[in-house]
Amino acid sequence: MNETPAVYSDLTRLNAWRFHVKHLKLGHQQKIMAQTGGANHTLRKGRGMEFNEVRPYQAGDDVRHIDWRVTARTQTPHTKLFSEEHERPIVFLVEQTPSLFFGSQRCFKSVLALDCLAILGWASLNQADRVGGLIMGLTASSWIEPKRQQKTLQQLFQEAIDQNNQLTQPGLAHHQAWSQTLKKVQPLIHPASRLILIGDGFNLDEEAFKILKTLARHNSIDFLQIEDKLDKAIPALSQLSVTDGEQRIKLDTRQPEVQQAYANQYHQAWYSLKQRLQAIKIPLIAINSTQPTIDSLIRHKLLRP
Repeated sequence: MNETPAVYSDLTRLNAWRFHVKHLKLGHQQKIMAQTGGANHTLRKGRGMEFNEVRPYQAGDDVRHIDWRVTARTQTPHTKLFSEEHERPIVFLVEQTPSLFFGSQRCFKSVLALDCLAILGWASLNQADRVGGLIMGLTASSWIEPKRQQKTLQQLFQEAIDQNNQLTQPGLAHHQAWSQTLKKVQPLIHPASRLILIGDGFNLDEEAFKILKTLARHNSIDFLQIEDKLDKAIPALSQLSVTDGEQRIKLDTRQPEVQQAYANQYHQAWYSLKQRLQAIKIPLIAINSTQPTIDSLIRHKLLRP
């Protein structure tokens, strides 16, 4: 596995994932929704499903797929069968901002985000989907039109590395980073695409949620939240100097109330984000560096054999 420690990523690392996922494909979005507890389970939309044939109804078939016209004519229940359509546009929107430029284990969160991009990008090509997207970083990045070509994925990788190499210190992402990115790509995304958002997520503003709600009507969307164990809990190491990139405070982390307040703040922010995304049928999937990345993606059903 390509799980070597890293502060920055590079093309060698991203391309190496190809050999670890050559027998894997993207998981089904509706199964991800079911696993993450969304209130509404959805099938792939639009061109995501392709009609195959009609056959007699069998126990366990989805009643929503009953062909009532054939059923009425034959007086015997019949159901429609569908198959997944290939060459579906897979659009990656990947964050490379100062909020991801830290990590307590194995690699920085910014590197882990690009590992996820590479793994899922190669898996998309394995099933003949078109791949493209945009990298959200400190400077403007070019839109990569989804194509079923390794060359296109390499262009996306190069944009990602360029943005990754501009990170120099931890800090906060611009508060409109996601909304500006989504506004830019919204008119470029074809209906029935699958959007995979990779990043922090806590800086999604009202405009971003509004655009996501619109996009979710005609596309399937997954949000991979890159996290670190220090996001959730602070270690008891006497006084620590903590900064968000702009302000700095000192915390005595040996005090239980400080640890509890820290954990509560994260949980409240995470739960609020999860609820808002689930309300528009977008699953929130946590990926961290404590477990092998491919194993985590398989467990969350983002990858399948």
